[in-house]
Amino acid sequence: MTKRNTISAWPRLMKANDAAAYIGTSPTNLRRLVDRGELAQPLLRGGERLWDIRDLDEHAESLARNGEPIASDWSGKAI
Repeated sequence: MTKRNTISAWPRLMKANDAAAYIGTSPTNLRRLVDRGELAQPLLRGGERLWDIRDLDEHAESLARNGEPIASDWSGKAI
């Protein structure tokens, strides 16, 4: 089987509406996540605020699954 390169349908940098859609929330909630420090601040390019897809992915990976502790709950504890 050969490995194929794929290109994401999502751009690397996104405005608030697209970034919110990417993580399944509203632009208002996206800004709340940023204000609470749960999501990285957007990058600035000229007067535009742009979210990096890698930051959005990192946020999604940090979320707890239903019934599982969040990653930070495991720090310093024996398994």
